[in-house]
Amino acid sequence: MGSIEASPGAAEAAPGGRWPRITIVTPSFNQAEYLEQTITSVLDQNYPNLEYMVIDGGSADGSVDIIRKYERRLSYWVSEKDGGQTDALNKGFRRATGEIRGYLNSDDFYLPGAFGRVAGYLHAHPDVALVHGRCRVVDVAGAKIGERFGAITRYDEILDLWDVWWKQRNFVQPEVFWTKRIAEQVGLFRDDLFWVMDYEYWARILRAGGKVGSLDSELACFRMQPKQKSTQPNRVAEELLQVVRPWIWERKAPLSWRRRLDLKGKWLFDARFRREADRSVEHGETRGRRWLKLAWLTMRYPEMFAARAFRRRLAGSMGPGGAR
Repeated sequence: MGSIEASPGAAEAAPGGRWPRITIVTPSFNQAEYLEQTITSVLDQNYPNLEYMVIDGGSADGSVDIIRKYERRLSYWVSEKDGGQTDALNKGFRRATGEIRGYLNSDDFYLPGAFGRVAGYLHAHPDVALVHGRCRVVDVAGAKIGERFGAITRYDEILDLWDVWWKQRNFVQPEVFWTKRIAEQVGLFRDDLFWVMDYEYWARILRAGGKVGSLDSELACFRMQPKQKSTQPNRVAEELLQVVRPWIWERKAPLSWRRRLDLKGKWLFDARFRREADRSVEHGETRGRRWLKLAWLTMRYPEMFAARAFRRRLAGSMGPGGAR
């Protein structure tokens, strides 16, 4: 444990005037253009009890030279072929010893004083398992173009992709931290997921009863750049739908029957009804044939009536011009 004096921006000291260890993992692959800013944003926190690991997937663009420049200040680093981002994260977190944990992709960066504020908040709120702050959205050059402040505290909210997650109440990855206590309870990231392993991990934390806290302060910057995975929203949405489905239908899930019905309706309307309607239009089917298919789906999945969007769609189809 480190001493308190070197830590800037913290609200309160941990018990005994000592700061909890923070573990940060950076997965990296051919991001030399941004990597140095990522690394220095961690190290320049000057947090006195930091465990920082860079897990590189065998980059060939100069990334390794940048990592070596800072290797004396790193707790661990490696550059070798791996199974991708999730594999790199799990490789790092298997070594983690920190009481507070987070990860920072190699094109994002933290803002000054973030670690001190997170440590101070979690000391003042020991019942919190996941804490997030405001996330600054920046362009390729690092200039601010927006901001996001998540508003999710319950398990049913994080499962609601339609009226919560996709309505900009979502968390943004670099501004999220969690505790060792909850990490030991929920395990590692799912390595079969490519796009939404972070979302699935946070949902598991809430499902396990983890309490969410928030800091009304910018902690990190999420960089919009053309090579990032989040520029493929259709694939991200598809993986999200596949992740939430078993949780929504799970009988033992901590959901009220009314909330479960609402989520089922939204999922079925999005993943079954709308897709069938779009497919019918793309294939040039007649309106009558499309109506028959959609009517059959409605009878097969009456839970869709619980979804407000479905009811609006149905009401619209009754009016002049009908539905698509």
